[in-house]
Amino acid sequence: MVRPVEAVQVRWFGRSALSAAFRTPVLVLHTTGRRSGRERSTPLAYHQGDDGSLLVVGGAGGQARIPDWVANLRAEPRAAVTLDRRRAAVKAVELDGDERSVVWPRLEQVWPQIAAYQRRAGRPIPVFRLTPTDGSSRDPAGQS
Repeated sequence: MVRPVEAVQVRWFGRSALSAAFRTPVLVLHTTGRRSGRERSTPLAYHQGDDGSLLVVGGAGGQARIPDWVANLRAEPRAAVTLDRRRAAVKAVELDGDERSVVWPRLEQVWPQIAAYQRRAGRPIPVFRLTPTDGSSRDPAGQS
């Protein structure tokens, strides 16, 4: 029940009680359900890359099961994010190989628990880069 409440807090206030408590920036990712076709909203911690893109990971707290939002993005990479009370269209690209290897050490610095999650899950944790698709030069976080 925490996720829907957190998603509403992020949409209304630009952050949630959990993000404030853990000092972690949070966005709401809006995906299309791969089976239902309905919009699904998931609050996620993010890290802003050097290029202004947003990086999100499917750690799921170390669970073996891949989160639904990951499967939804794999089926349909066009999505949207709500960040700082603004919604923006994004395209998700799953990073693998060298691209993932380059950003992974930085993500471990930002989220030290991520390495433990990956060990516990027994699977590589998916990493997605979200970039704007609305044609603007602004990044999804709204910083030019």
